[in-house]
Amino acid sequence: MNVFDFDNTIYDGESGIDLFTFYLKRYPDLLKFAPKVATALVRYKLRKITIDKALQLYAPYVEEFLRRLDDPEKDMREFWDLHQHKIKPFYEDLRREDDLVISASPEGELAEICGRLGIKQYLGSVIDEETRQITRFNFRQNKVKYFREKYPDAEIDTLFTDSFNDRWLMDIAKHVVLVDGDKYKRIK
Repeated sequence: MNVFDFDNTIYDGESGIDLFTFYLKRYPDLLKFAPKVATALVRYKLRKITIDKALQLYAPYVEEFLRRLDDPEKDMREFWDLHQHKIKPFYEDLRREDDLVISASPEGELAEICGRLGIKQYLGSVIDEETRQITRFNFRQNKVKYFREKYPDAEIDTLFTDSFNDRWLMDIAKHVVLVDGDKYKRIK
């Protein structure tokens, strides 16, 4: 099985930022959340707080916004109509039937684009449909945890990623390919 990170790997950019911009056009009051979310992310990047603390700080704002959405599936179709062109062309050349996308992006976001690309398997963060609370954050070592829960006997032939944030997945993959823009290089 080949495993692909999503953002900056097969997607050109950070889909979460693009999604925020997409929603900002519809809900301009989202700007009120930006300083708090940005502060938590900067503090995390500077290693002043853990990812768990960053989530604790900004997840309530995300969840509050998500509860306002009437039809998230429709939103995802419209979002991907506008952003599917950002899937990097090299992915089609590497594509296999057993590919798995594993990402911190929400599964609701991944479901639409993976369906369009013919990717049958994906693991992302999970948002409860009723409460709109984040129930699983699929990031860093959590990716291995959830991978093992879902695919206990699977082996990763090749991991494609843009970041050493996936070092835990790198450790269990036979081969690792580092992606930089449209170029990629095997490093393991």
